[in-house]
Amino acid sequence: MNLAGAEEFLLSLQPGKIDLDLDRLCRVLSDLGLMPPSFPVVLVGGTNGKGSVIMFAEALLRSQLRVGAFIKPHVYRITERVRIDGQPLSDDGFAEATGCLKKHLDSSDAKVTFFEATLIVALLAMQAESVELALIEVGLGGRFDAANALPRVLTAITSISRDHEQYLGLSLAGIAVEKAGIMAKGVPVVLSRGIHSQGPDCREILRKLAALKRATVVEPGVDLKRLRGGLRPVHQDFEVIGQMKGLDLPRQVRVNQLGLYQLHNLEVSLALASQLAKLGHLKPPLSVPSKVSAEMPARFEVHHIGAGWVVLDAAHNSEGMRMLAEALQEYFPGVSPTLVFGCQQGKDVPRMLAPLKGLVKRVVAIELPILHPLPLSEVQEGVRKVGLELHLSGQAFSHQMSRLLDEVESGGTVVVAGSIYYLGSAAETLGLGSASHPGLNQ
Repeated sequence: MNLAGAEEFLLSLQPGKIDLDLDRLCRVLSDLGLMPPSFPVVLVGGTNGKGSVIMFAEALLRSQLRVGAFIKPHVYRITERVRIDGQPLSDDGFAEATGCLKKHLDSSDAKVTFFEATLIVALLAMQAESVELALIEVGLGGRFDAANALPRVLTAITSISRDHEQYLGLSLAGIAVEKAGIMAKGVPVVLSRGIHSQGPDCREILRKLAALKRATVVEPGVDLKRLRGGLRPVHQDFEVIGQMKGLDLPRQVRVNQLGLYQLHNLEVSLALASQLAKLGHLKPPLSVPSKVSAEMPARFEVHHIGAGWVVLDAAHNSEGMRMLAEALQEYFPGVSPTLVFGCQQGKDVPRMLAPLKGLVKRVVAIELPILHPLPLSEVQEGVRKVGLELHLSGQAFSHQMSRLLDEVESGGTVVVAGSIYYLGSAAETLGLGSASHPGLNQ
């Protein structure tokens, strides 16, 4: 099996009407020798920020440990979902792990979904690569997510905000309960300070649920104060106030990522490292470098082209759009960028776009045939409801991107957001995919 065959097989495993009982998945994991995994597992859940927390933690930990990571969804290639020591899994490694899963499914009556299968592939690959720690991103909700079948040594919750409301409900309190489903009896849980700003009830709910499970709540042990940020080179500098057990911290940390929200994500990553040292999975003190470099495609990712700029951002819910708006105001003050926007079914377009009203002048509405897209007519109607201007309507996607590239080269600014699944297609059509991330598109 090659990579193309592996991806075709995985995509054939549609969610369907399969029982969400995790016992079914546990049996598959057990049959494959993955229950329990041969390495300790850290689960990271929440609405936004999970991938950033994992990649920051990965960058911090790999000086001592061989770290595996599972992140979803991918931007350019499916191999991005599985990372070994900070790099996407090789094509051959991904295909081999997928072939192992397919062989098992072909010889049994076991059924798994695409999302469950990608987790299994990640675990098989990590086992083959002899990782010493796995950082696993939890998907939709948390309580019934496939990752919740795994025993873990530590958990983290990054944020609570509205998303996937057709599944998780409309209340932040209800969403908090679902996200808290990853808490395990006696397993410490790191709660981001960013949860404070997303409703006081959410944090209290999480604390009460942690107490019921006798899970120690861990607060980030240092304060990070943002000093400055810039586009050339892309960076943010933070002052480190305080100390954390098990870590040797510098007075300042520079990261190669933008967005003020990364402050809280880095705090959570540091807290995870501190706890892993406390639990004996690291040899203290772990030396935290003054420059932390994490490869995170589409987290306010900026490209200077000609006289203008392109921004790729993974914002796919109203809270993500609010954070995108904050970053645009800081790094592109006084600019009225063009937004390329499309999303999946079940999304509230007016609510998503509301934070960008007054910042974005016009919107290129798109629909791509990827994972239950919201029909173009509904995207356009949502744009109109917010009072934003539609741009380049009625033209093919490739022609829209070509026109936008001309605008960027002449000094315009284009932002692509709304669906993580669309980012790779938009970036590659704009000529950014391979240039931006060498090796991800070969």
